[in-house]
Amino acid sequence: MRRALALVVAGALVLGACGEEQSEEEAMVEAISASILQDETFAGYGIAEEEADCVAESTVTGLGVGRMSELGFGGDTPSEEEIDLTELDDDEVEVLARSMDDCIDDVDDVLVDTVAASILEEPQATFPIDEAQARCVAEAVIGEIPSARLITIGVQGERSGSTVSDLRPAEIDVFADAYTACIDVRTILLDGIRASGTADSVIECLDDNISDDDIDTIFTAGLAGEDAAATAQRILSPAVDACTDR
Repeated sequence: MRRALALVVAGALVLGACGEEQSEEEAMVEAISASILQDETFAGYGIAEEEADCVAESTVTGLGVGRMSELGFGGDTPSEEEIDLTELDDDEVEVLARSMDDCIDDVDDVLVDTVAASILEEPQATFPIDEAQARCVAEAVIGEIPSARLITIGVQGERSGSTVSDLRPAEIDVFADAYTACIDVRTILLDGIRASGTADSVIECLDDNISDDDIDTIFTAGLAGEDAAATAQRILSPAVDACTDR
């Protein structure tokens, strides 16, 4: 997810060619605006020129001409050069994210598609997710976490190499709730146990003895970067003992 969300911002910061008779600030604004309108990340969403101009102006105002020049924006910048997001600090990332959130009416639609695509990007045989489920998760998350914050998380994750490390506890809960609401995690868990050769009678017993809170705890541990296997063993041991000692 972090790579896809970072691309939303990176796509807005690909540099276009700068005019010779403009001021440096005007050239920066025009370059960013043009890149948003042309970037494939935003294709199909009907981003208006006024929205692109708003993002560009807000970004240049928020970061300042001097800082933008340090990042590579200037009259002699090569066309279509991309800004390195790792050079931005957290406050600067938030400036960019707020600019997009404030200026683009359909930014939530862009994020839903982007987050859903990123969920499907790295499928796991032990945790199958289809397109409808991925969109459900994306919509649930975006309904709870502000767009600007979600974009910031993605860019920070691209920089650090881990989205999880940048999530706040409440945000981890949002992601966990979204996954467990949109995907039948219980069935996936029990199917995995069944695949190991466990008898159907034991599976039925486990289903009766494992609570929804148990499943939420295990799933949240994985999102928080904890040892999900150890957490599962600790949480499920009483149910396993009860169902296998009969």
